[in-house]
Amino acid sequence: MPQIRFDCRSVDPHELREFSAGMLRVAGLGDEDARVVADSLVEANLRGVDSHGVARLPHYLRRIRHGSINPRPQIRVEVLGPAAARVDGDRGLGQLVMLTAAEQAIELARRAGSAWVAVANSSHCGALAYYGLRIAEAGMIGMVFSHVDTMVLPHGSKEPFCGTNPLCITSPRAADGSGNGSTGALCLDMATSKVPWNTVANAATEGVPIEEGWAVDADGNGTTDAAAVVSLHPFGAYKGSGLGLVIDVLCAMLSDSPFGPDIPKMYGDLGEPRRLGGLVGAIDIGRFVPLSRFHARVAELLQRWGALAPCEPGGRVLFPGEPEMIERERRLREGIPLGLRLLGELEALAAVASLAMPGVLTGKPKAARRQAVARP
Repeated sequence: MPQIRFDCRSVDPHELREFSAGMLRVAGLGDEDARVVADSLVEANLRGVDSHGVARLPHYLRRIRHGSINPRPQIRVEVLGPAAARVDGDRGLGQLVMLTAAEQAIELARRAGSAWVAVANSSHCGALAYYGLRIAEAGMIGMVFSHVDTMVLPHGSKEPFCGTNPLCITSPRAADGSGNGSTGALCLDMATSKVPWNTVANAATEGVPIEEGWAVDADGNGTTDAAAVVSLHPFGAYKGSGLGLVIDVLCAMLSDSPFGPDIPKMYGDLGEPRRLGGLVGAIDIGRFVPLSRFHARVAELLQRWGALAPCEPGGRVLFPGEPEMIERERRLREGIPLGLRLLGELEALAAVASLAMPGVLTGKPKAARRQAVARP
C-alpha cells in the first residue's frame, strides 16, 4: 500500500464526523447533505484512506466559497430505459451526486436485474468504496468509476493525459458463510496510478517526502519532494495506463463530460466547476443464483484464499477490502490520526465558523502508521 508518515494526533471519529458536518452546514449545505458528505470523509479515514478523508474538507469549503461547488444542488435523475439512467449533479459535492447514482442503480437493478447510471456535472466524490459498499449492502455486485483531471503519465509518454481515474468493484459476503447478511464485503477500490494524487497533497501539507518511483517533477525527473510533483506514474506500466484511458471513456463519453486534459483541475481555478463524469453499475445477484448460495461460495473462496501460505512468518493473505476492515476496527478504538498541520488548518476554520474542534485522544504527537491505499 502506498503510504507516507507524519506527526499526528488521534481524534475521536464520532466528534470528527459531527465537526465536519457542522463546517459543511455553515458553508450552506442542508442538514442531511452535510451528514452524508461528512460521513463519507470520516469513513475514508476510518478505513485508512486518509487521502480521501477530512484532509479534503478545507478544499471543498474553499470551492464552495469560490462558487464552483453548489452547496444546495438540484440533482436531476433522468431514466433512459429499464436499466439505464443519467444523473446531473448541478455542480454539487460529488458525494451527493454519486450516492444518488448508486441508489438509482440499485432501484433499477431490482426491477431489471442490472443497471448502469451515468453521472455528469459532479465534483470530487471521495473514496469510491462509499458507494460500492452501499450496493453490496443491497445484495448486489457494485461497480463504480470516476475520473479526474490530468495527473498521470501514459506509458511511454513524457506528458500526462488522464487522471488517477479510480475504479471500485464490490461483492457482498456473509460474515459466517451462512448466507445471512453481507458484513465485510469484498471491496477493490483503487486508482490507476501508483499512488493517489491526494496522498501526495497530504504529504505536501505535512512537509514530508514521498517514496521514490511515485512521481516526477516539472522537468520529468523522479522526485520525492511532494511539493514539486507535477505528474504521477501509472501502476503496472501499460496496464494501469490503458485502464485509466478506458475509464475516461466510461466516465466522459456516456455522460458527455470533459475528458483528460479538458477536465478543470482540482487544485486549479477554484471558481471553475469541475464538470466531472462517472459511471455506476449494479448487478442483482438473485437474478442469477440464490443470494444464500452466492454467499456460501464466496465464503469458500475466501477461506481457501486466506489459507494460502503467507510470504512472511505469522502473516496472512488478505482479500480486497480486508485491510481496510481491520484498520477501521483499530481506528474506532484508537481514534483517527490527523497530521499536525491539518489540525492547525481545521482549528483556523473552526474559529472562523465558531465551532468546537473534535476531541484529541492523544496528548503527544506520534507517527501515523499508514496514509492511504491507492485512490484518486
